[in-house]
Amino acid sequence: MKDNSNNSKKLGSIKIAIWLYFFLWIFEGALRKWVLPSLATPLLIVRDPIAIFIIARAIYLNVKFLNGYVVSSFIITLLALIVTLTFGHGNLFVGVYGARIMLLHFPLIFIIGAVFTKQDILKMGYALLAANIAMTVIVYLQFISPQTAFINRGIGGEGSAGFSGAMGYFRPPGTFSFITGLASFYITASVFVFYFWLSKEPVSKILLYTSTLALIFSLPLTVSRTAVGGVILVGVFAFIGSATSFKKIMKVVLTIVVLFGLFAVLQSTTTVFNLGTEVFMSRVDTASGQSGGFEESFFSRILGDFVRPIVNLLNLPLFVGKLGMGTNAGAQMLSGSNTFLIAEDELGRVGGEQGLLLGGGLIFLRLVLAVNLFLKSIRLPQEDKILPLTLCGTALYLIVLGQWAQPSMLGCSVLTVGLLAASLNMNLKTEK
Repeated sequence: MKDNSNNSKKLGSIKIAIWLYFFLWIFEGALRKWVLPSLATPLLIVRDPIAIFIIARAIYLNVKFLNGYVVSSFIITLLALIVTLTFGHGNLFVGVYGARIMLLHFPLIFIIGAVFTKQDILKMGYALLAANIAMTVIVYLQFISPQTAFINRGIGGEGSAGFSGAMGYFRPPGTFSFITGLASFYITASVFVFYFWLSKEPVSKILLYTSTLALIFSLPLTVSRTAVGGVILVGVFAFIGSATSFKKIMKVVLTIVVLFGLFAVLQSTTTVFNLGTEVFMSRVDTASGQSGGFEESFFSRILGDFVRPIVNLLNLPLFVGKLGMGTNAGAQMLSGSNTFLIAEDELGRVGGEQGLLLGGGLIFLRLVLAVNLFLKSIRLPQEDKILPLTLCGTALYLIVLGQWAQPSMLGCSVLTVGLLAASLNMNLKTEK
C-alpha cells in the first residue's frame, strides 16, 4: 500500500500535465480568438511543451509506454523527416512541425493509458459533463449572434470563426478555432453522458441531467453532420457494451425513452432548438444531394475517406519528401496560403506526405492499433465492457480517420484514445 501511495505521488506531476493538456485542448482556440489574439500563431503549438514534459517525466519515472507502436512510429517519422530534408521540400520548420504529431503527441496515448486510474477517468468524465454545459451556452450565443459579434471573432481577432451552414446561419466553433474541434468535443463528451446513464458509477444527477439536456440542445445548433452522426455512433457502441442481460437491456430502453422525451420537450418548448433543427435538416438536405439522406451520406463519407486514400496510396512513389506540407501551418509556411496542399482527409495527407512505404506503414500501424484496442474491449468480462466499448465509439474513428494535422483534433484523439487505453488496463484501481 505504501509503494502504491508513493508511486501515485510520483505520477502526480504527469497527471497534472495531462490535465493541463486537456484544458488547453478545450480552450486553446479561445486563447487564440479572444484572450491573446496577437499570439494566435505560437499558441498553435501551446501543448507541445507539455507533451515534451510528459514524455521526459515518464521516462524519468520509468513509466512503461515504449511499445511497438511508439518505436515503429518514431522510426517511420524520423525516416520521413530525413527524406523530406534530403530529397523533399527541405524546409526544416515544416518538416519538424509535421514530425511532432507522431514524435510528441502519439506517445501520450500510452502514457495516459499507463498512469491514469479509473478514478482519473471518471474525474475527466465529470469535467467533460460540466464543460459540455458551458460549451453549449457559448454555442447558443454564437448561433443567435451575427458573425460580426465578438463571440464569433476568428483566429487572431480577425474575421469570423463561423463556417458556412444553411439558411444564412453558420456552423459555430465554440471555444475552438473551427467546427471540427467543436464536433469532436461533443462526440467525446457524449461518451460520458451515455456512460453515466448506463453504468452504476456515482455522478451528480443534476450535473448528468443538465449535461444531457445541453448535449441534445446543442447538436442541431452545431449544424454539423459529423457531430450528430458521431454522437449517434457513440450511443450505438454504448448500448452494445451495456446490453448484456435482460435487466440491462431494459435500462438501455429506458435511457432511449428518456433521451427521446428530452428531445420532445425541447422541441415543444424552445424556439431556438426548433430553428436549429430546421437549419440542420436544411444543411443535411443540401449536403446529401442525391446520396439518399443523412445516414447514407454520413457513412458513405466515412467509407470514402477510408477507401479513396488507400487506392491513391498504391499509385504513389515509395518515398515522398513532403512531411508537414499537408498541415495548414506547413502550407502557410511553404506557400503563404492556408490551404490543403496535399489532401484534406487524414489518410490522404499521411500518404501524400510520406509515400507508399512510410505513409503506408504509418496508416497500417494506426489500423492495427484500432483493431487491437477494439478486440481487447470486446474480450473483457461483461461487467467491464461498457466504458471501453463506449470510448471505442469515437476512439476507433479518431485513430484511423481523425485529422491529426489539425491541433484540436489531434488533442482530442490523444486524450480519447488515451482514456480507452487506460480503461483497458487490467490493473486499474480506484484511488483511496
